[in-house]
Amino acid sequence: MSHDPRLAECLLLQRAVAAHPTLAGLESDPGWPALSARLSALLGEVRRHAPAAPPAPPRDPGRVRLVQWNIEHGNWYERVERALREHPELAGADVVTLDEIDVGCARAGNRDVTRDLARALGLHGVWTALFLETTVGRDDDPACAAGRTNEEGLFGIAVLSRWPIGEVRRVELPSPRAIQFELERMVGGHAALIVEVLRPGSPFVVVAAHLEVHRTREHRADQMRAIVEALANERRPIVLAGDFNTHTFDRGLWHSALHGASALLLLPGPMLRARLLRPDRGPAREPLFAELRRGGFEWARFVDFAPTLQLRDDRLEELHALPAPVRLPARRVLQWAVHRGALRLDWICGRGWRAGRGRTVRGLDGPGRASDHAPITAELDG
Repeated sequence: MSHDPRLAECLLLQRAVAAHPTLAGLESDPGWPALSARLSALLGEVRRHAPAAPPAPPRDPGRVRLVQWNIEHGNWYERVERALREHPELAGADVVTLDEIDVGCARAGNRDVTRDLARALGLHGVWTALFLETTVGRDDDPACAAGRTNEEGLFGIAVLSRWPIGEVRRVELPSPRAIQFELERMVGGHAALIVEVLRPGSPFVVVAAHLEVHRTREHRADQMRAIVEALANERRPIVLAGDFNTHTFDRGLWHSALHGASALLLLPGPMLRARLLRPDRGPAREPLFAELRRGGFEWARFVDFAPTLQLRDDRLEELHALPAPVRLPARRVLQWAVHRGALRLDWICGRGWRAGRGRTVRGLDGPGRASDHAPITAELDG
């Protein structure tokens, strides 16, 4: 059990919010104003970690090697750490941006995952929470929890850096809070972490972001617009990385399940692959890329448009939302449709870099591996 003085507060807040089945009910409670202030203080905190010794110098002082990875909370922490330490395409990265990274969640062994990775890799680290969990989680999380209960129960985003970290800003993003509370039993909202990296002679800015998955493409564009606006006056080079959840489907509408399932079932293979791997173009494109372009960001040089997540039929809202008379008789067909769903969700974008190149690292993603997402890498010159 952690002895962090924040643990008692986390446990009290978990119990207080879990007693309410809906967000409206929680926010109408007479004690909500005080509870809201306590939650804001907890979730708005930025935690820093310093290495025991100065990190080794970079391989190439004129180039930044970056890894972006949604590590599925750190459920398989040892595999993630080993990959970041030893994998030839990941080891020795100058900067690592991480999504779904826990503090005190049973599914990840109640670790402070950012602290442990920063220590293992000998890097500076910074982390902030997005949500306070009131359950052990979803999908594979209960099995990973293995009967343990949450301690702090915090789920967030992080940046690790070879160079010291200067100013850090947390930017709140518009979030579907009711869905996240009532469906996933988490309280909080999305945020971006804007981090000043003090590379000698050439400082730059890293932004870590994890966008929402439950609403429409326009909602994700609203989140990206908030990030871009927060960076409007920044003149140094910027790298913006994260799981943008660019699945190209509009969720939360009356016809969402039907439209999503129809695309997976009926679109010819080449058309479906083009839609899912190039969500930056085509009739189903994600408008967040227009927001990036308006902000002066590019991405094509820093990614390879390979899939970073394979859909699983036990996790797909669109298929489970179909009426049982349709879903049950067509189970095999629906499973076939889901297996066609290889998505490009993870991105590295840049502004102010002379050149760059990116790659998706395969073999670390999928059931029984380090995460459900593949890590991606980029080299940025400048």
